[in-house]
Amino acid sequence: MKESNIKEAFDFFKPENCVFVSSVDKNNNPSWMVAAWNMKCSLKPPLFAVTLSKKWNTHKLIQKSKEFVISVPNKELEEALLFFGSTNWNEINKFQETKIETEKSKFIKTPLIKKATINFECELFKEVDIWKGIIFIWKILTLVFFNEVM
Repeated sequence: MKESNIKEAFDFFKPENCVFVSSVDKNNNPSWMVAAWNMKCSLKPPLFAVTLSKKWNTHKLIQKSKEFVISVPNKELEEALLFFGSTNWNEINKFQETKIETEKSKFIKTPLIKKATINFECELFKEVDIWKGIIFIWKILTLVFFNEVM
């Protein structure tokens, strides 16, 4: 038997199931990032949670807008996923750089990713402060599939 530290243990979860997280600024310009710390919470009401660092731009936009989109990537978006996960928004406009196609959302201002397997339009349900981050718990307003998955 071997004891380990928490970081080493969490590394066994890799590769992680990542999602795109997006929100908009006051001018409705999207800000996207990749989040590995995410989970389904409830079917009724439909809830989803994502943990974000307080220092990230998307975190700040979500706190102001109270909305966001969770987009589940697929193989077609793998290159964009890697780019978003390794690039800081302050350094470069990820949206313009990757030329990801978007579609207007039904209930919120944040756009959907057209090639994603599924997009969840969400509104803020609850925030849980956890030291250097916030767990955002979201109520899912609607689901959008652009590609046939079943």
